[in-house]
Amino acid sequence: MQTMLAELSEDAATGRIADIYDEIRRFSGVPYVSSLQRYLATLPGVLEWAWDALRPAMVSGVIPETGWRLARSVRLTPPRAVSAAALGLDAAGLAAVRNIAANFVRVAPVNIVTGACLAQLLTGVRPAGTGFTEVWTPRPMLPPMPGNVNLAELPDARRAVLMRFATEVDGTPFVPALYRQIAHWPGALAWLADELGPRFSAPETASARDAFRTAARDAAPDIVARLSGVPAGAAPDADTTRRILATIDRYAETSPEMTMFGQLILDALVK
Repeated sequence: MQTMLAELSEDAATGRIADIYDEIRRFSGVPYVSSLQRYLATLPGVLEWAWDALRPAMVSGVIPETGWRLARSVRLTPPRAVSAAALGLDAAGLAAVRNIAANFVRVAPVNIVTGACLAQLLTGVRPAGTGFTEVWTPRPMLPPMPGNVNLAELPDARRAVLMRFATEVDGTPFVPALYRQIAHWPGALAWLADELGPRFSAPETASARDAFRTAARDAAPDIVARLSGVPAGAAPDADTTRRILATIDRYAETSPEMTMFGQLILDALVK
C-alpha cells in the first residue's frame, strides 16, 4: 500500500487548529479544509504561524478574490458531453459529482494564492504595510462533499485507477482530493482518468498551468506588502521551511489542474 502525504484530518482537529479550520472553510466558501492546510497542521506550530500571518488578507477577501479573478482566465478546450447514465450515475450521484467539481473550482484558486503568499514570507520577505481595510462578505458555503475515499478499503482495480492521478509531495505519493472524492463513483472515476490522461501532459494544459502559477506568484508580493507584519512567534526552521516550500511548489502544479479539470467536469456532465 502506498503511503500518502501526512495530514491532520478535520475530525481530529481540536483547540486552535479546529478554530483555524473553521475560518479556512468560511473564508474559502467551501465546507472543506484542503490537504495543504491539513499537511501544515501536522508540523508543530506551522499552521498557526501561517494563518496568523495571512489571516488579514483572507478576512478582507483579498486572497480569495484574487484567486477567483485569476482563475476566470484559466480554461481548457471543453470535453465532449457525457451523460450521467453512461457513468452509472443516478440523479443524486450526478449532483454529488458536480458539487465536488464546484468545490474544487472554488477552493483551488484560493490555495494557489495562499501558497504563493506564504512562500514569500518563508523566503525572507518581512512586510510592514498598513494592513487591509476592505469589508468583505464571504461567498455562501457550497454543500458538503462525501469525503476522501480510504485507499486501503478500495478494490484493487479502483485503487489502480485512482493512483493514475498520483503525484509526489514531500517525498511521498499524493493523490489530489478532487479524485479521491470522485472515487466514490467508479464509473465517473474511470471516465475522468481516461479523459484527463492525455490532458496532463498536453501543451494546452501546461501553458494554462504555467500562466496561472505565474499570475499567482506575481500577485503575491503586492498582497504580502500590505501585511502589517509577521507573527511574533518563531518562524519555521530551515528544514521545515524546505519541506513547506516543496509542498507549495507541488500545489502550484496541482491547484491549476484542480481549477481547470473541475471546470471540465462541470462542462462535460449532462443529465
